Amino acid sequence: MDKNTRFRKLIKRAVIAYSGGVAMVLFYLGVSVSYGKGFEPLLIPLPLFIIVFGGITYQLLKELKALKREAQQEP
Repeated sequence: MDKNTRFRKLIKRAVIAYSGGVAMVLFYLGVSVSYGKGFEPLLIPLPLFIIVFGGITYQLLKELKALKREAQQEP
């Protein structure tokens, strides 16, 4: 696999991961709104949302650095 293919696969995985995180927030919001509570209950799982999105971002940056390092080592 060349660098472009690996980069595209990495970006595709990141987009899927971020969309999963957004879906989690929207699901929680939908349940909250359906019970008539509004946006206030979103403050309760806010640390969870921050951890999830932070983890996704950390993994993306880590893999981007590894891909860059591999590209520098190739002749």
